[in-house]
Amino acid sequence: MKKLSLPLNQELQEEAAISVTNEALRSLKERLLTRAEIIQRRLEAERTRLENAHDNLSRRLDVTYGDKKGEDDYEKQVADANFRMEILTERASQHYKTSLEKFKKLDEELQKDPRLACLRSNKGAGQ
Repeated sequence: MKKLSLPLNQELQEEAAISVTNEALRSLKERLLTRAEIIQRRLEAERTRLENAHDNLSRRLDVTYGDKKGEDDYEKQVADANFRMEILTERASQHYKTSLEKFKKLDEELQKDPRLACLRSNKGAGQ
């Protein structure tokens, strides 16, 4: 509502209040989905990197039969990739949890906002 430069003490008409509420929730949803997509892309990139390391090791082993250095490099790459994937998976899980909390908090703030009072009074009338 700050973006719309609405006065703090002026109650909105019902149509405007609905529009503002929907826009606030839509904007939050868009930001949260964008963040989730970023995390997912990074996770997919790590999986691809791990698959490429496995393919490279397989090719090297086919050629050299028992390349110890290649195996060690591969094990290090796997350990590093698994570590990064664990972190990204935890971030995705945490993002999901906090997203629900953020939606709930925004909804509560919208319910309390005096400029959107017309929505509260109409909810009770329709029930």
